[in-house]
Amino acid sequence: MRTLLIGALVFLSGGLSLPAMALEACENDLARLDADFDGGRISDCVVDGDSFEIRIDPEDQPINPSPWYSFRVTPKQTGDLKVSIRYSYGKHRYHPKRSSDGRTWTIVDPIYVRERQKGKRVVMTLEMGEEPFIVSAQELVGVQAYDRWEKGMVAQHSFLERKKVGTSVEGRPIYALISTPPNPGPNREYVVLLGRQHPPELTGAFAMFSFVNTVFADTELASRFRDRFDVVAISLMNPDGVANGHWRHNVNGKDLNRDWGPFSQPETQAAQKILDAIADDENRQLRLMLDFHSTKRNLFYTQTKKEKTNPDKFTTRWLEAAKRRFDYYEFTREERRQRNLPTSKNYSFGRFGAPAMTYEVGDETNRAAVSASAVVFAEEMMRTLLSYDEEDLGKDKASRN
Repeated sequence: MRTLLIGALVFLSGGLSLPAMALEACENDLARLDADFDGGRISDCVVDGDSFEIRIDPEDQPINPSPWYSFRVTPKQTGDLKVSIRYSYGKHRYHPKRSSDGRTWTIVDPIYVRERQKGKRVVMTLEMGEEPFIVSAQELVGVQAYDRWEKGMVAQHSFLERKKVGTSVEGRPIYALISTPPNPGPNREYVVLLGRQHPPELTGAFAMFSFVNTVFADTELASRFRDRFDVVAISLMNPDGVANGHWRHNVNGKDLNRDWGPFSQPETQAAQKILDAIADDENRQLRLMLDFHSTKRNLFYTQTKKEKTNPDKFTTRWLEAAKRRFDYYEFTREERRQRNLPTSKNYSFGRFGAPAMTYEVGDETNRAAVSASAVVFAEEMMRTLLSYDEEDLGKDKASRN
C-alpha cells in the first residue's frame, strides 16, 4: 500500500503521547484499535473476523456534517488490516491521513479507500509494520501543540505577550497573543484574528499559523505594521472541542460561531471582552477581523461591495493585491449581505463597521499552498492597511458609533 506525503506544518503536531480519553479498546489477532488520546474519536468498535468496524457519532444533533474520526492502530502482526467506518449521522468528508510519530502525516492512497452506501460507510485497507500509527480525518494539532507554539512565539519575540483571556467549559485556559505598538499614540487601531472555533477545521488552522507568524515576524514590513497596529490573535477558541474530538460544538453542544451576540458560552465571552474594550474607548478602533475556518474549497466570506466599511474598499484592494501574486492558489470572494445570524463576521461588522471576514480554506487543499498563500495574504493585508491615512480613518469612527 502506498501513502502520499502531505506538505503541512507537521512540527505542530507534537507526537502521540497524549492524555487518555478513556475509550474502550478493540482488538483481534492482528491489531489493537483505540482512541485514548486528545482528538481521538471512536464511538463504537466491533471485531468482524480479521477486520474492524468502527461507528462514528457526533457529539450531539443537529450538527454540521463534519464527521471526525481518529484512532490508533497497534499492530500485533505485519500485513494489511481492513477497517470500515460507519457514520451514524452525515457522510464521509475527510480523506484519511496517517502518522506514526504525530509530526509527519501522509494521505492514505485513495485506491485503498472505498466509499459505500453513498458515503455513509467507508472501507480502508491499512498497511501495518511493527510500529503503532494513528489514522485520522485530518492531522492532529491539539491543545498541547498550541501551547508549545504560543510559548515559543513569546520566547522568540520580546514585543509579544501571551495573556489568558478566558476559560473553557471544562476549565482549559484560552489565550491571546497580543502585540502592542512600542509607542502607542492617542488613537489605537486593532486587528483581531480568531481560529479553531470548529475543531476539525485544520486547514484553516494551518493558514492562521502562517498568517500570524508573518504578522509577528522580524521583517521591515511587519515591524512597521506593528508600530501602528495592535494585533490580538486567539488561535484556539474551542480547546474542549479539539481535545474531545468534536465535529463542531463546544462541550455544551453550542456552535461557537453561532454565539456572537448571545455570548452564552465562556469561549465566546473571552473574545467579547477584547471587543468590548475596543468599543468602550473612543480612542480605539477595530480595523479588521479575520476568522479562520475550513470548508470544501478556498474562499472568503465578506461584506458586499455596496456595504461601506472602515477602511473603505479594504477587502477589494487586499484580495486583488494578493491574487496578483498567485499562480498556485485559487480562491473566490463570496459576498454576504449583513444578516442577524450571530457569527463573528456579522457581529464584528455590525458593531464596528470594520471589514470582518471568514477566511475559509479547502479541506484537502495542498498544505504547502495553504501555508505559502497565508504568508502572501498577511503581507498584503499589512501593506493595504498601512496605505490608509490614520487621521482620515479616525474621523470616520464618530459617524459609525
